Amino acid sequence: MKIRRMICLVLVVALTSVWLTACAKEESAGDTYEKYTSIAANTDGIVAIPTKGITSAARFFNYDANGVTVQLVALRDRENGVHIAFNTCQSCSPSPRAYYTQSGNVLKCANCGFTFEPEEVGITQGGCNPWPIVGFAVGEAEITLPVTSIEEMSTVFSSWKGPTE
Repeated sequence: MKIRRMICLVLVVALTSVWLTACAKEESAGDTYEKYTSIAANTDGIVAIPTKGITSAARFFNYDANGVTVQLVALRDRENGVHIAFNTCQSCSPSPRAYYTQSGNVLKCANCGFTFEPEEVGITQGGCNPWPIVGFAVGEAEITLPVTSIEEMSTVFSSWKGPTE
């Protein structure tokens, strides 16, 4: 009788574990991005990034502008607002290391070490800050921006050597 109970208990634990793992994967499918994600424009020349997968963990979006990777960084601030900018430092560019990585709750320039709060991404202009994007819009479901804004930055990113994967 004890062996039967043990077998039942082991089966219940195993099935519960499998079920919880499957549910977690199902819920998260499409809700998150890889840290580095490739993006492209639609036929209307618009790049759309769903906001559902944007979290407080910085996500980086790579656009291929005729062989030059132009990277965007997006994340949520402490009040759940979505922020996006080009992932290059306005002061340090054209250094190959003029890109940001996340260090705790801030972005940090890999070239000079300057740190930047999420609330200022895409807002603050000039100095050692992520380069703002012209013409973007943050809606409830997606961030949209014209591909021309991205492609114009290819000259700024021509010597950029930030991580892309």
